[in-house]
Amino acid sequence: MERLAIMGGSFDPIHMGHLRMAYAVQKQLVFDKVVFLPSYIPPHKQKRTDFASWEDRLAMVRLAVQAYEDFTVSTLEFDRGGVSYTYDTVNFMQELWPDAEIYLIIGEDSLTQLYTWHKVLDLLRMVHFVAAERPGYEGEAGVERLSKAYGPWVEEKIIHAEVPETAISSTEIRKRLKDGLPVRGMTPPAVEQYLYEHRLYQTTE
Repeated sequence: MERLAIMGGSFDPIHMGHLRMAYAVQKQLVFDKVVFLPSYIPPHKQKRTDFASWEDRLAMVRLAVQAYEDFTVSTLEFDRGGVSYTYDTVNFMQELWPDAEIYLIIGEDSLTQLYTWHKVLDLLRMVHFVAAERPGYEGEAGVERLSKAYGPWVEEKIIHAEVPETAISSTEIRKRLKDGLPVRGMTPPAVEQYLYEHRLYQTTE
């Protein structure tokens, strides 16, 4: 059975933290593929006005993963259309890859909010979650909350993985570009070049 790890996100823009997380998870758990899945319309970010276009975010993700043999990019959420709820996306994935075992990579900080996700109980039954451990977050509290709500079987559906600490965020990159500050080393060089060539997130007069 093929084992696929899905790394979803707005990737606005993708940065070295995303790549280091995915690489660390892959080294520890050895999936057949790590699939980067850019959100088409992220449900929690619809009110932002500085959101890069789907085409730009997809292009940057493709540039970012080209150096990694086991990484690939899916346009599934764009093809499906509408707001990108994880539950709907996973259903679509299972139709496309009926024989695959699907794992969702999330940051450990997301574990404490997992109970708020759309149809999270169904999701827990359908997939495994790989929680990338981050300094300063207590993922076990999130697991305990889910276990109390749905039963101890939930604990078997969540795998913890150690990832290197990376103090980089998409928010910081956007702010630096808006302020005219460099972002070297925060994204792969090809993504950095794309950001400047397309003047993404920069203030235009």
